[in-house]
Amino acid sequence: MSETTIWLISPRDPLIFRNGKPFTAAPGSRAETLPLPYPGTVSGATRTLAWTDRTTDVFDESLINDNYSVCAPFLVELDVFDNVISWFFPAPADAVFFETNDKSEKEADLYDLKPMLPQEDVMLDSKDMVLCGFEKIIKPKPFRSPPSFWNWTALVDWLRNPISQSDVELHTVGIDHLPLQYRIHVAMENSLQSAKEGALFQTSGVEFNYKTVSNSMLQETRRFGLVVISDLDIQGGALSPLGGEKRFVDWLPLKTDLPFQNCPQDIQDEIVKSGYCRLLLVTPAYFGGTNLSGNTLTGLGAEVIATINNRFQTVSGWDYQKKRPKATKHLVPAGSVFFLRLSD
Repeated sequence: MSETTIWLISPRDPLIFRNGKPFTAAPGSRAETLPLPYPGTVSGATRTLAWTDRTTDVFDESLINDNYSVCAPFLVELDVFDNVISWFFPAPADAVFFETNDKSEKEADLYDLKPMLPQEDVMLDSKDMVLCGFEKIIKPKPFRSPPSFWNWTALVDWLRNPISQSDVELHTVGIDHLPLQYRIHVAMENSLQSAKEGALFQTSGVEFNYKTVSNSMLQETRRFGLVVISDLDIQGGALSPLGGEKRFVDWLPLKTDLPFQNCPQDIQDEIVKSGYCRLLLVTPAYFGGTNLSGNTLTGLGAEVIATINNRFQTVSGWDYQKKRPKATKHLVPAGSVFFLRLSD
């Protein structure tokens, strides 16, 4: 192992990260993709790249049980020289956008969800936690396409001061999602040099490099990549597949400061003063297969008093060592928020 280093995954093609839905041979089948890979996908790709001899292309199986760390994936926007322009993180689940009165497509009203006072006439499946809700009744409809990824500046402002705001310009918060590229495939009958009957299917891939059109009709290219933090020894400039369909990416050493390496001092001071904090998941987390953190946070001296999260995500895969499918796991999705009471 080596010291922890930061790596940039720069995709050459749209990448496919399968979402676990069945993909059968039925006509019209679609292989859908996740917006970002699971941490396990990037971890496996990192380990394979580090433990494979680049001259012989042989994977060193003797290292399989070695300990290693991989922290990923983090979405970043790049300039033409592969320098990081901005970091993006999953939208916090306690921030909800609603339509403005004029139903603008570029602006929305932002409201915060927070723990409510215990309700005597409400039954919960957990006696130790309370419901979360809005401070007042909100009549407009939720905004149809709020930012799925927030830039670091907007996220820190929200973590520091989660208050309702009107007419928020959405482009200052982040991006909705990375665009998808759809491709139609057909299986061929080699002997006849024609398409097999019914063997037509579609795949979708995440585009990390794409063009946008401004009001002046000028095209602008936006480039995105994934950041990996690991103590594995990777050779810079490596080219390897990531995700489905053997789409290739470049692995490049990245010289940059991590924005989340140190918590802002004013946030630390407020946490110490109040004895409470919010914990935001920036990647999916595994808490033994439930949507609750269980003893994971309790053992660290934190009590979960409320949580806001979407439906769990299902992840599995193929175990190349045991030659069988991996056990299915349920992950708490990225963007989930835990409200914690600290013991000391």
